[in-house]
Amino acid sequence: MKQCYLAFEIGSMQKTIYPLLGPTTIGRAADNTITLPDPTTSRNHARLVIADGKWAVEDLGSANGIIFGGQRVERVILSSGDIFEIGGVSFRYIEKEISGKSKQLFETVQILATEGDDLDFQVAEEKKEETAEQSIPWSQRLQDAVAAIPFFSPLDGDARKKLADAATLHVFNAGEVIIREEDPGRSIYVILDGKIRVFTRDHHGEELELAVLGASQFFGEMSFLTGKPRSGSVAAVDTSVIVELSYTSMRKVVKEHPTVKKVLVEYYQERSGNTTKKRAEKGMEEGKRDPRQKDRVPVKLVVLPQTTPTGEAKASSWTGVSVDVAESGIVVRVSGASPQTFLVQGEVRLEIDLPEPWGEIRTLGTIRRVKSAQTEVEMTMVGIEYAGMAEADAKKLKDYLSGGD
Repeated sequence: MKQCYLAFEIGSMQKTIYPLLGPTTIGRAADNTITLPDPTTSRNHARLVIADGKWAVEDLGSANGIIFGGQRVERVILSSGDIFEIGGVSFRYIEKEISGKSKQLFETVQILATEGDDLDFQVAEEKKEETAEQSIPWSQRLQDAVAAIPFFSPLDGDARKKLADAATLHVFNAGEVIIREEDPGRSIYVILDGKIRVFTRDHHGEELELAVLGASQFFGEMSFLTGKPRSGSVAAVDTSVIVELSYTSMRKVVKEHPTVKKVLVEYYQERSGNTTKKRAEKGMEEGKRDPRQKDRVPVKLVVLPQTTPTGEAKASSWTGVSVDVAESGIVVRVSGASPQTFLVQGEVRLEIDLPEPWGEIRTLGTIRRVKSAQTEVEMTMVGIEYAGMAEADAKKLKDYLSGGD
């Protein structure tokens, strides 16, 4: 039996193996199967489909196209080892003949290590003296990891294998952020190797550690259950192998095994309670330390230019009102703009008009969250994390938020 995968890297550290199980879309919009936070990538850029037993990648009318063999192509049939580029990301298509017993995602780790130097994918350096645990095959290690997690206990072996086949494998280096607070997304993540930490920040930008998790533990259940943005950030403590279980896969598991949802809810309630307690202990209750964070102040928001294939630069400028101001970021309500106007991970320039005697402050920012406001008039809520605010402006903002006159 043949199993097919895409292998690619986002940035300098995150490496991903994605199993091809059905039509797969690539683009920067959140509704794609694979989302690329790259301004040179169109919202709906490309699609992989299978026809007559062959996988093909085809353009969806993108601005910058698909690059294959140094040329722009509209559609190309893929063979194992082929590489194509979308935006700044190179994708390697891989086929592997596998037996029913060994049909596991992690066998592709070996493929990637031997089929191309430009997508070097090493989970960890081999040690001269391996322990018994380290010598266990990757496929079995995934099975063991899944079996060790309480909410998977009702699943039989076949159900666990199906989850593995539909999983996405990521490798994160020490210090790399896996998910950010307020990001969208409903996947659940299982730690196969390594260690991660969960943390949040208060309105002064100070970090509060919520948990440290290791092999066979999981995270992401809060957003999975509630549909709300991520309630905390997660970063790798050391090199970590993370298995991502998509919302679609997990929703099917929950539907077929109601006891799984029950256990997830129990973990959610316990972790949510611990988070609330830690935030309270640090004085992070809403408005306690920043009495003016809910004040409404005028904001000018400029989406920074993106270069088109013709060399033209496109930018857009919007005015809005803050609904939540903090030392680390701001939420702006923008009238007359749809959510599609703003790209998560996109860069913006902000001009925040504080009342006298503070005056205007300026800063760059990164969009972390976009959602539609429920009003009769079209409005969009844009959550922005500051990036590069001048020291003098940061002091003005801090003085303003502290309630001083």
